[in-house]
Amino acid sequence: MPDEIRHPTPSQETHCPRCGNTISASEAICPYCGAQLDNGDTASVQDDWPAPPDGLAQIGYILLILLGGVAVLGGIACLAIGLVLGGSVFDLALLIALVVVGSVLLLDSLRAFDVGHWHTLALGHAWAWLGLVFVVWGAGTGVTQALPTVEGWVLPPLIVVGSGASSLLYLTIAVHGLRRPAGRGALQGRLLPQHRLLLSASLASIFSTGSALVLEAIALIGTIGVMLAASRIVGDQATLDLLRELAQDPQALDRLEEMLGRSPVALAGLGAILVFIAPAIEEGAKALPLFFFARRRAQLSERTAILIGVAGGVGFAFAENIGYLSALTAEWWLIFWFRAAAAVMHGTASGFVGRAWWQGLKRRRWGAMLRDLCFGWGIHAFWNGLALLAAWFAYREDVAGVLFVVGIGLVPLAALFALLARWGIWVQAEGPEGAIRT
Repeated sequence: MPDEIRHPTPSQETHCPRCGNTISASEAICPYCGAQLDNGDTASVQDDWPAPPDGLAQIGYILLILLGGVAVLGGIACLAIGLVLGGSVFDLALLIALVVVGSVLLLDSLRAFDVGHWHTLALGHAWAWLGLVFVVWGAGTGVTQALPTVEGWVLPPLIVVGSGASSLLYLTIAVHGLRRPAGRGALQGRLLPQHRLLLSASLASIFSTGSALVLEAIALIGTIGVMLAASRIVGDQATLDLLRELAQDPQALDRLEEMLGRSPVALAGLGAILVFIAPAIEEGAKALPLFFFARRRAQLSERTAILIGVAGGVGFAFAENIGYLSALTAEWWLIFWFRAAAAVMHGTASGFVGRAWWQGLKRRRWGAMLRDLCFGWGIHAFWNGLALLAAWFAYREDVAGVLFVVGIGLVPLAALFALLARWGIWVQAEGPEGAIRT
C-alpha cells in the first residue's frame, strides 16, 4: 500500500469500482490500482457490474422468472407421471434437468433485482466438484454393472448430477484462471456476478442446445442431399440404397459401419457434419447468452465476455451430456469420462468465441475476432475428429481402439485444457485500464 494513502472516515468513504478497495470519496485516481475516477467516485472503465435491471432488461428478467416457474412446475408434474408410468432413463433425466434449470432461471433472475447483496462468485472449490465427478462415475458404474434392475430410477439423477458436476468443475477452474492468470498477477476488478454466470449456463442449456439441434437437422438434410447427388455421380449404389432405407426406416443406421467402410461419400459426409458444420453451428449457438447480456449500455469487459462464453459452453455441454449418457448407459464406465472431457472442450472453445464476439462487437477488431473464432472452432473441430475416430472403432467393436482414442487422446486433451484454463488460457497480458491484451 502506498505511504500516501489516507484512511478516510466512514462518511467520506467509497469503493473503487475496479479493484473494490475502500478509498476517499474525493480521490480522482485510485491509489491502489490507478483507475481514473470520474467526479471522484466512478471509474472510467468498469467491469460489467450493473445496477438492478430496468427497461427492456427488466422485462427480459421477468420473462425468465415466468419461464423458470413454468419449467419447475411442469417438470415436477411430468416427472411424477413418468415415475408412475415407468418412463425411460432419458425421459426422467431430461425432466430432472428441466426442474434444475428452471430453478436456476427462477432464483437467479430474482437475484438480478437485488444484485447488491451478491458480491462474490461462490461456486465452491474445484476439488469438491472433481470428487463428486468420481463419486457419480463409481456409483453409475456399480449400478450398470452389478444392479441393472434399478437402472431405471437410479441412473437419471446420477446423469443429471454427473453432467452438472463436470460443467461446474470446469467453470470453477475457468473463474480461477481469469481471476489469477499464472505469471501475470491478479486481474483487477470484480468478476461477473454469480446470477449472471449461472443464468448464462442455464440459457445455453435450453436455447443454445435447441437452436443448434434445429440448425444441425437442417444441415443434415442438406448434407444428405449432397451425398445423394455425389453417390449418383460416382455410382455409389451402396450409399444410395442405405439413404433410401433411412428415409423409410431409421433403424437402417445399424448398418452405419458397413456404409462407412464401403462408401467414401458417406465417410466424407459424416466427417463434414462432425468436423466442420457442427462446430460452427454449436459455437455460434453457445454465444446466445452473450447477446442477451451485451446490451448497448452495458460496460461489457473482455474478461466478462470470456466468462459468459465459458458459461454458455458448459451449459450446452450439460444438456448434450444428458442425451449421450442416457443413450449409452451400458458403456457408462467409459462414456462418462468421454462426456466429462467434452464439457471441458465446450467451455474452452466457447471462451475463445466469447472473446471473439467482444473483439468484434465492442472493439471492432475484426482480425482479432476472426483469429479467436478460428481458435474456438478449431478446438471443437479437432475434438470432433477424434470422437469420429472413436466412433469408427466402436462400430467395429474394437474396444482397444476406443480406449486408445479416449484414454490417450480425449481425456488427456481435456486435462490439458483444464490446466491451461486454470493458468488463464485466454489471458496473455493485462493492458491499460484493465483490458486483457493478447
